[in-house]
Amino acid sequence: MHPIPRKTTPHVLTYIILGGLLLGLLVAWQWNRATGVQKTAGLPNQSADRSATPVYFFSVPAQPTEETLTINLGAPAVGTIAPDFVLFDVNANPFRLSELRGSVVVINFWASWCDPCREEMPILQDLYERYSMDGLIILGVNTTYTDSWEDAVSFAKELGLTFPILFDDTGAVGETLYKVFGLPTSYWIDRDGVIRSFQLGALTEDQMLVILSSLLEL
Repeated sequence: MHPIPRKTTPHVLTYIILGGLLLGLLVAWQWNRATGVQKTAGLPNQSADRSATPVYFFSVPAQPTEETLTINLGAPAVGTIAPDFVLFDVNANPFRLSELRGSVVVINFWASWCDPCREEMPILQDLYERYSMDGLIILGVNTTYTDSWEDAVSFAKELGLTFPILFDDTGAVGETLYKVFGLPTSYWIDRDGVIRSFQLGALTEDQMLVILSSLLEL
């Protein structure tokens, strides 16, 4: 007689080891998943934090040449009437662009943290002192939506700027109307309110004089 063969069952320790390994893998997967979500949630909201938005500095020739690359940024075009706006200076005095017809107007968008702006401002101040009697008006529009009112005021005092400094707190002018994508940006407007030159980046005195010579008929 042959004995009935008994079913062999895995050792209890084997179940414990396998169960532990599976539980460890599950816990590790959950931890990595939770950590990834926390890292994503901790990223700064760039749409709300403008300081996290990269700012690019670049310039184009003061006068177009055959080699000039034209980039359509959606900004007001040369040859069109400059979009009207009202902004206030440090003393809350309003400045409306359309009321400056009859003068040559330079709208210069700038910020206190912008190094090329710091290099360009003394040139603009010098030109303002030399040609304001000939009808030149310079509006220094601070992009306060990327800057701070206090830093802008300190910047203007430090450099001794005497032309109107205006504050664009919301970006309604620089960001929406004039599509400012880099600083400094300047618009050169003739006596009829027509944009005659649009420049991205800091300009030299010679480049500015080339533009002004036709606008002021120097």
